[in-house]
Order: sequence, then C-alpha cells, then structure tokens
Amino acid sequence: MEWGHVIESLRRLRSEDPSYSEGEVLGSMTVDPPEYLLEAFKIFANTNLNDPEMFRVTRSLEVESVRWLSKLFYGYGHGFLTYGGTESNITALYILRELTGGEIVIAPKSAHFSIRKACKILRLHLVEVGLGSDYYPDLSTMCELIKKYRDRLVAVVLTAGTTELGIVEPVDELVETCSDVDYVVHVDAAYGGLLAQVLRDGDVRYPVFDFRVDKVYTLSVDLHKLVAPAPCGAILLRSGELEELATFDAPYMPSGKQRTLLGTRSGGVAAVAWAVTQVLGVEGLKELARELRARALYLSRRLREIGVDVIREPELPIVTFKVPNRDRIIKALWSRKLYIYPTSIPGALRVVVGSHVTYEVADRLVNSLRELLG
Repeated sequence: MEWGHVIESLRRLRSEDPSYSEGEVLGSMTVDPPEYLLEAFKIFANTNLNDPEMFRVTRSLEVESVRWLSKLFYGYGHGFLTYGGTESNITALYILRELTGGEIVIAPKSAHFSIRKACKILRLHLVEVGLGSDYYPDLSTMCELIKKYRDRLVAVVLTAGTTELGIVEPVDELVETCSDVDYVVHVDAAYGGLLAQVLRDGDVRYPVFDFRVDKVYTLSVDLHKLVAPAPCGAILLRSGELEELATFDAPYMPSGKQRTLLGTRSGGVAAVAWAVTQVLGVEGLKELARELRARALYLSRRLREIGVDVIREPELPIVTFKVPNRDRIIKALWSRKLYIYPTSIPGALRVVVGSHVTYEVADRLVNSLRELLG
C-alpha cells in the first residue's frame, strides 16, 4: 500500500474515535495540542535525549525546560523530562528507595493508580490512609504511620490535583503537623501542579506543595495534561544527588552513562517542553488556567441549576457530580458522543475541563443530563 493511502486510512480510522474538536472528550486528562507543538515534536522526533553527546542541542533543550519548570516550583534546576506522570511517579519512588533503603510507601486512597503500579514494580509495600468526609487525607493517621514506619519508610506521597476531584492535598500542613520525624515526600503534581502554581495569586488559596517545603524531595508534573501533545512530563528533584541515583552505566554510549529508567527518549519531548516555555511562558499558562477554571465554574453552576449534586466547587478544572442510575446515564451520554468518566465515588461522574471543553460543550452536556434525569 502506498504511503498516501496509509495516511488516508489512518485519518479515517482516527475519525472513529472520539473527537476533541467536536467536544466529545470529557473525561480524559489529555488535550488537543496546538499545531506548533506538534511541529516542534516532529522537528526533534528522531533525536535521543539519552544520547547527549551525539544530540547536544536536544539535551540543552531538556536542561532549559527542566530549569524553567523547576524555578516555577522553587527548585534548583534538577530533574528529567519524562513520558508522563506514571513514569515520573515510578522514577520518583525508585530514586527515593535508593536514597532511603526503605520499603514502605504511605499514601492516601486518593493517590493515582500509578503509585500502586510503582509499588508493585519496585516491590514496595503501600500503606494507604483513608479520607475524611471532605475527601482530604487523614493527616493525624498519616503522621502516626510515619512515626510507626520511620525506619523503613521510602516516602510519603501526596497529590496536587487529585484525579477525581482536583484537590490539592495539604503537603505543607502535613509537614508542619509531623515535623519531628525524618522522612521525605513525593508530590504527584502531574495534573494540578502547573495549574495551581500559576493560579496561586488568584482567588483560590492552594496549599504549598513545592520545594519550599523542606521534606519535598521529588515532584512530578505534566505539560500534556494542560497544553502539550502526549508524551510530555517531568520529574523534578531537590538535588543533583537524586539525579545521580537515576543515572546508569551504559558502556557502549558515547557518554558512558544513561539517565532515567527509559532507554531511548525522543527529543521531541524536549522540543515541545521548550516551545511551551517560549510561546506561553508563565503568563500564557496563567491565562489558559484561568479560562479553564472559569469554564469549570460555569459547568458547576449550570449543573446545580438543573438540580445535580456537584460534590465540591472546582478549585482546578475538574467537575465531579452525582447522578442516580450512574451506569445508565454513562451509557446514554456515550451514545450521544459525550464521553464522560465514572469515579470511585459512588454514583459520581467527572468532567476534566480542557481547552476543547467550551461553554457550548458544557451546555450540551447539561441539556443532555436534563433530558436523561427528567
């Protein structure tokens, strides 16, 4: 088959999956990236971040991008670009396991499933902490567990932007509450980290979860959950010592070393991350985040107007609400090409408001729910 026919076949096949441009993707933490970021990836797609002697420019783009992200989180420029939150979380717990020699990870039940995956891969024992009626972790229980396992602890994991409700968990409060014990914290900020940091000077007061908190050693953040094509994430580290723990001997490589848990890493990731810092910068990301949160607040208000139980006012652009007969409602919405997600909260559905979820899309969802619930 000629390549032109293959491309046309792929376009036809892609049209059979949900469309961002038609406002059909409501539950996924992915976005429809702008064309310039796709072009940026394409230019550097055939370079390898793990061959920095051969592809020195590619490596410099990673260094600049990581420094920019690290500065946003009050860090010192250390870390790596990754293929997303799952890789970042696995890498963080690997590094902290090597640092501490521990075997226990403490995390609330709100932690992303990639934390469970990381513990399984790394043969770590996960101790989960319950949530209160406000869906925040029980900090007193967490502190008791930290003291109980202090000599065996790899890390405590908290999330900046939980998957189901977009809650920025109180990292600063935990550390203040449990300050008399030696332990480290990994912050999974893959979804909410960038959003919370650039919205911080607005009308929402987010907990401090970045490197200003002295026990925060690692922090994961994703660009592809806000603006970039997947994959595009980063694991940010407190020190260069932590970078060394994820650097391995690779005798046949020109540098003799290889960084991160992956082998080949496409330089397209670095090109995309660098392009975001240049085109959008902090102010562009802030403008985008404000708009997305405004749309989330609009959707929340519209749902309440038709009598739907919105679980909490959105702090980040996630709207979670309860409906009766949830499975029937999901099936009906999917039949209307409104691809919404369920949550582990009984009877609840979730919308992640990306740039493709416009006010018109919000109205279409609300009108469909009005019909289905009426």
